[in-house]
Amino acid sequence: MTTARPAVPADADELLRLRVAVRDGGPLTEHWQGVFRDDMRARLGSDPDLLGYVVPVDGGLAACAIGMVHRGYRGPAHPTGRWGRIHTVATDPAHQRRGHGRAVTSALVEALKDAGCGSVELRATEAGAGLYRALGFEPVGGFMALRPGPGGWVR
Repeated sequence: MTTARPAVPADADELLRLRVAVRDGGPLTEHWQGVFRDDMRARLGSDPDLLGYVVPVDGGLAACAIGMVHRGYRGPAHPTGRWGRIHTVATDPAHQRRGHGRAVTSALVEALKDAGCGSVELRATEAGAGLYRALGFEPVGGFMALRPGPGGWVR
């Protein structure tokens, strides 16, 4: 059975390596990579709203899941006013199909629940949808996003 542990600042380089493997949209610039790595180093273990779980292996990490606790107003979809969002689930290709993705995702979901999240959401890839369904996630229709273009926000 695979066991996940909380991510720590020393995992930042490996978290970046795994995150780059699943990153979609936008260029993978050195600036973006530095910002991500530095943010993980600064906040893991000290910011209670940034949670990560990893499966360590000799020489690095086999898998990771990173999520955030978001705070808003209370309502039917967010009875506690807190909700969780899983931003990254990644498994090194050399370590796939061994339960590592399930282990890190399950650990992260439990940590988000323990942090008071009334719901947890994620954006599933086709490759990960089966795992998330098996963990109890369901599609929620109508989700849309507004993001700035390459030149920033257009006003």
